Amino acid sequence: MLNLLDRIIEYGIIVLIIFTPLAMGSVLPWSYTTMGLTVCFLVIICTIKLIFIKIKQNGTTANLQSHDYQSIFTINRFGLTKTPLNIPIIIFIGLIVFQLIPLSPGFLKVVSPNTYDLYRNTLPGWQDNTPSSLDQSSSGTENTPSSASEIANNKSEDFSNESSILKKTALDSKWMPISIYPYATKMELFSILIFIGMFLIITNTPEIRINRIIIVIVSVGFSISLLGIMQKLTGTKKIFWIVESFSEFPFGSYINRNHFAGYICMVIPLALGFLISRFRSFFSSRKRNFKAADFQRHLFSNLLLVFAIVVMILALFSSLSRGGILAFLFSIAAFFIIIAVSRLAIGNNKVIKMSSFMLTVLIVFFFLIWIGHDAISDRLSDPSSPTATRITLYQDTLNIFSDFPVFGTGFGTFQYIYRKYKTVDDQFFYEHTHNDYLEILSNLGLIGFLIVLVGIVLFLRKILLRWIERKDPYAKGITLGGVCAVFAILTHSLVDFNLHVPANALFLSIILGLIFNTVNLRKNWS
Repeated sequence: MLNLLDRIIEYGIIVLIIFTPLAMGSVLPWSYTTMGLTVCFLVIICTIKLIFIKIKQNGTTANLQSHDYQSIFTINRFGLTKTPLNIPIIIFIGLIVFQLIPLSPGFLKVVSPNTYDLYRNTLPGWQDNTPSSLDQSSSGTENTPSSASEIANNKSEDFSNESSILKKTALDSKWMPISIYPYATKMELFSILIFIGMFLIITNTPEIRINRIIIVIVSVGFSISLLGIMQKLTGTKKIFWIVESFSEFPFGSYINRNHFAGYICMVIPLALGFLISRFRSFFSSRKRNFKAADFQRHLFSNLLLVFAIVVMILALFSSLSRGGILAFLFSIAAFFIIIAVSRLAIGNNKVIKMSSFMLTVLIVFFFLIWIGHDAISDRLSDPSSPTATRITLYQDTLNIFSDFPVFGTGFGTFQYIYRKYKTVDDQFFYEHTHNDYLEILSNLGLIGFLIVLVGIVLFLRKILLRWIERKDPYAKGITLGGVCAVFAILTHSLVDFNLHVPANALFLSIILGLIFNTVNLRKNWS
């Protein structure tokens, strides 16, 4: 029974790995809904498994030990695997729920004064508001509002249209939540629960075959990269040569090239870690001297994997995503810095592994020269208007944070509050701030930002400390690649909103679960 449930979960994860990026990043309602329903189904299966284990606890211990996988996972009293993210996840969800709880006007004024002022100046009938207070205007002429009162006075009619439901609620009750748009916060909460659910599914299913999962990930990344290169060479703007993209720069199966870059930046380091893990003899301390023939034999036995990595790197550079390219370079630097610091590569082993890396680099740059390196260098050095626009966007977002510093405006409310702070001189509607960290600051305030930051640091610290202790080349290679994949997406998130692309956010959850499982496994099989 346990094996059957494990296989259902494993194949469900594989289906999501294949479906979510190919379905245009799962940004459309039908694909996003399909992804969410699939994760919910897997959560139900995983829950049934945990209940079954709990019921059969006495006889299950021996049964679990008979699995080829043997873990050192610690289980809490609820039967869930303990991870460094469990407590931050609970606190994070608690903060979002707190944003949705209606608060009395007096208490709201204490915990979030500008939210109180925003309601008082925009919602008729709330706190005995008078018409004259709605007509007040700022005496200054600055473009950026400095308080929630000025927000309300500037374009209050637009905000009123967006929050008609909120107005009706205000007339019925004086108690209001911290979130300026509770519906958006609820939708964003449901989204984050999907990604958290995927992480918990994997960490509570250590019996999934990690090799198979990674092979599927690399295959999908290779396929999408090859598709993007072919699109580039043929000059089409259609996804799969069929679907019209509403973005000017689609790439592969993604509507936006930057989101493709965010995805492939996670796949490449993971693939490199997988490649190194297959050179098992090079990690052994008992064999220091290897012949060139041994290296060639190992290299050619993994030639398809090397070719896939080369194609993915080539596709990343072909996408001309500046943030993606820089994030990739940072992750590769971190990859070899971590190896050097841990003293994993010693003696001739270091020369062999570095030779393999340099060979891959040379092949990649050969292709880059062939497709035209000028386009890449011009793109990287182009200080064009989009960069200036993003800087202004960041400044506007910081202004939101300065007005709502503690609890923010509500999870998922950026697009609704930003129009009050917008100083970017264009007609575009901004759903995200092109910086996931600043958006967290504006939506969840300093408290939410610190919860996320502490959770990331605790998790990566725990993984790396455990990684240093491990001797198994499989665990070290896969975990190192996964950690660097996390570094890549965290770096790219400084200049984009990849964590708001469902396929990329789900893939990050999968990687976090995989590296936690891998680094803690005693015995591995494929």
